[in-house]
Amino acid sequence: MGYPHQPHPRETVILSKYFGDPEARGYAGWAKRGGYAALERALGMSREELVNEVKASGLRGRGGAGFPCGLKWSFMPKEVTKPHYLCVNADESEPGTFKDREIMRWTPHALIEGSAIAAYAIGAETTYIYIRGEFTEPLAVMEKALAEAYAKGVVGPNAMGKGKTINLYIHRGAGAYICGEETALMNSIEGKRGNPRIKPPFPAASGVFASPTTINNVETLSAVPHIVNNGGAWYAKMSRGNPKSTGTKLLSVCGTIARPGNYEVEMGFPLKDLLYDLAGGPLPGRKLKGVIPGGSSVPIITAEEADGAVLDYEGMVAAGTMLGSGGVIVYDDSVDVVYQSMRLAAFYAHESCAQCTQCREGTAWTTKILQRMLAGQGKMEDLDLLLDLSEQMTGRTICVLSDSCAAVIVSAIKKFRPEFEAYIRSGRRVASA
Repeated sequence: MGYPHQPHPRETVILSKYFGDPEARGYAGWAKRGGYAALERALGMSREELVNEVKASGLRGRGGAGFPCGLKWSFMPKEVTKPHYLCVNADESEPGTFKDREIMRWTPHALIEGSAIAAYAIGAETTYIYIRGEFTEPLAVMEKALAEAYAKGVVGPNAMGKGKTINLYIHRGAGAYICGEETALMNSIEGKRGNPRIKPPFPAASGVFASPTTINNVETLSAVPHIVNNGGAWYAKMSRGNPKSTGTKLLSVCGTIARPGNYEVEMGFPLKDLLYDLAGGPLPGRKLKGVIPGGSSVPIITAEEADGAVLDYEGMVAAGTMLGSGGVIVYDDSVDVVYQSMRLAAFYAHESCAQCTQCREGTAWTTKILQRMLAGQGKMEDLDLLLDLSEQMTGRTICVLSDSCAAVIVSAIKKFRPEFEAYIRSGRRVASA
């Protein structure tokens, strides 16, 4: 996707409409494009009306879990007896995913507006936007936009002149992948080590500063103003026949592909059409081997499995994987699956917070076994060992980091076992594997 944004005719451009438009970054330019009309409308609604409108839209969390947004908001206590908080998860660290940073780079006021609406809906006077530590340009753009929003009275002690207090603060992370997990994010905001917490209690009951808290992703919140302006029913119609997965999705396409970039399509869009029509297909002379469609945490699928798959939550499960964050990592037939599996395992081993034994030891040993295999010292029994390790790492830890590592390894071995066996037999990659 080039800048200024020139959408493909088959894209459904809503969130990415102003990507590449420098004027849209500023308050005046955003207001000229209809910005903050949704916030003004939302502040004239009751909290319950607002939550019900988002429920009707079918909007689900775009960070990876896909939990219904309106339902999550409804978990917050109706009476505000303790401070309520909104935490915006802008710690986009999932390998293969780069859509949230583009929202912050080009349409920062869209995120501010969506966050302010969400804060009002859940009764929160304080919002923390937790931005990944390595995001330098998005951070600078967001800080400038937030200063503008305060100067114009859009947020603050009398938001939009409606007598509502909506304060937003930017909290910069320090470069830890684990802080994208919602409870680790809350610990980090509190100044603690970014370790995930045991649940229950869930954030809506006891979150940041032991108070009711909702955590939403950047893309999720950026969709909210459009829902408020156009209605939940309008958003729900964008489903390509599946009422459980509605709206549009930003998909980050990378890897061995002709036109990497962000693409916005309706939920239910065919994966094959995304790869070939929008992203241009594999590089010249190459064939598609496999796809990781939801960021590195989800299972890889083969080219054959990708052929009939559709890009929504249920469609990806039917294909044997998950939609996740929408980070589409493409492997062509030049890609060494064993090596790439090792790289991902090493990433998870490095990013583990180390508080759970299965994750701390499992990710490290998985990496070592794969490194040994790549060095020509692997054994056939290593494949069963890796599968056994993966089983011990799944569903046994506080968060799902070790599950993510296991998903990478199990799917790679099951789908591309001959490549692993070729390394073990010959001590090197065999091109025909």
